[in-house]
Amino acid sequence: MAKTLLKKISRIDTGRSFRHRIEDNPNGNCWVIQMKDISKDRLSIIDSPHSILIDEVNPNQLLKRGDILFMAKGNNNFAVLYDSDQPAVAVSLFFIVRPDPQKVHPEYLTWFLNSSIAQSYFQKRRLGASVGNIRKDALESLEIQLPNLEEQKQVAKLNKLMQKERILTHKYLEKKELLLNQAMLNLSKQ
Repeated sequence: MAKTLLKKISRIDTGRSFRHRIEDNPNGNCWVIQMKDISKDRLSIIDSPHSILIDEVNPNQLLKRGDILFMAKGNNNFAVLYDSDQPAVAVSLFFIVRPDPQKVHPEYLTWFLNSSIAQSYFQKRRLGASVGNIRKDALESLEIQLPNLEEQKQVAKLNKLMQKERILTHKYLEKKELLLNQAMLNLSKQ
């Protein structure tokens, strides 16, 4: 299996820096992705983030479907695939990783960035005493295990199925707990 550096298979930019608190504009047509907009399972963007006018954004900062938002600040450095055509910009807490689709499948790269191999790498390179920080050069220098594109798609498909199974298992356990609790309540009333 080939190995390469992340910077050789993707472009990495920083998110947009806002000098003021982001206010939701009811007429806005461009999402502003913040940490609060990431699902608890860190798999997707939830609900509808605050919006601003697209005219306020440099076109080079707009996200594209297949971009990866990498949480650079804090002690949990994870990746989320941007899987929408909605115009959006990410705040500066994120690095925007734009994979070269000729070299790497975005879903595979997202999976790899969240893998134990990459997470161990980030843990060793995290700077900061209380709030960690991954520098851009550390992210760029991450060595990626790179099977061929067909195998990358298979890994991405397996990962998606595993995530779906995790969600279904969680729902099943919640329903089972409700049923058992109801049964125990009924027994205790007798």
